[in-house]
Amino acid sequence: MKFLDVAGLKRKIPNFLSLLRVVLAVFFVLLVGRSDFFTAMLVFMLAAVTDFFDGYWARKWRAVSLAGALLDPFADKVLMISAYGILATTAQVPLYVAATVIVRDLLILAAVCLCALFSVRLEIRPLVSSKMNTTIQMIFVIIVVGCRCLSMTITSVEMLIGAGVVCLSTIVSGADYLRKYYGIGNDILNG
Repeated sequence: MKFLDVAGLKRKIPNFLSLLRVVLAVFFVLLVGRSDFFTAMLVFMLAAVTDFFDGYWARKWRAVSLAGALLDPFADKVLMISAYGILATTAQVPLYVAATVIVRDLLILAAVCLCALFSVRLEIRPLVSSKMNTTIQMIFVIIVVGCRCLSMTITSVEMLIGAGVVCLSTIVSGADYLRKYYGIGNDILNG
């Protein structure tokens, strides 16, 4: 019996990081709700780092699993829905930005749930546009929260530009998913 199963541990780290991202999302919401923007920014940055490393280590250590393929995007959606939801609720970002991010993510989650419910096989693989979108969304959250913790004001023009980039990226990514998985609706209806 080995004292430490390094290979087994390596297989668990990516999923642990995804779960950690979900927990960090909860802390982020609580911290923003208490107007502790400095700690919230650190927590969100840590969550963003876990998003990079869970996928990187899963590929590097060949620890890719179905659980991880489901857990990683789920954790991303929880983080983004939580972050944009609390930032809109506390008037840090416009409501339409949060609505765009949240609706896209909820539609993707609903599609995955419907596929599971109707036993439609779905290849879960993030699109390049989705990875770029997640990065843009994370950077925008860090900028908004970072400005708050540094007591910097984001002008209405700067907010409009940032919000526009986030919304455009989110819509393009959502449309890309729709284009790629267009036939799934027929599979569900014809089940």
